[in-house]
Amino acid sequence: MTRRIALLRGVNVGGNRKVAMADLKAMVEALGFTDVKTLLASGNVVFEAGDRSDDELEALLEAEAGKRLGLVTHVIVRGPAAWRAMMDANPLPDEAEREPSRFLVNVAREIVTPDMLAMIRAVATPGERIKAVGRCVYIFFGDGVADSKAALVFGRKALGLTSTGRNWNTVQKIADLIRA
Repeated sequence: MTRRIALLRGVNVGGNRKVAMADLKAMVEALGFTDVKTLLASGNVVFEAGDRSDDELEALLEAEAGKRLGLVTHVIVRGPAAWRAMMDANPLPDEAEREPSRFLVNVAREIVTPDMLAMIRAVATPGERIKAVGRCVYIFFGDGVADSKAALVFGRKALGLTSTGRNWNTVQKIADLIRA
């Protein structure tokens, strides 16, 4: 069996796309997956997935979330090795350590191109530091996320990324869960 992490995009944010984590857990278990655990109320679920690929799991979980939960969302799936590699590749470790709640990793399906990164940086405030590595964008929100225009860019189709963000505290909690 292969452990997987599934991140649902935009769940329970600002009163939108509401879903109880107990319902999400029940859905994943009903699909035949085992050792299912959810974390926080932001759409994080860890489970044993058998031999299915990340792409297959993303499509299956998106379709089932729509059918079973009435939830239209994107799902990003990673394995433990990819999660650890994402953490190890963090190009802004000092910021992540100093203020983990203001440090976000935006996990994407696609490789983040220089043009995509330029679009994000074009709207960033002076207090924001933004770097990309592979399929992740790492952002330090020096003045907080609430008023950030860079954070809003990820919802735009023009960017061309299917992604979802988690702050460093959550990234670390998920890492702890997959070690268990």
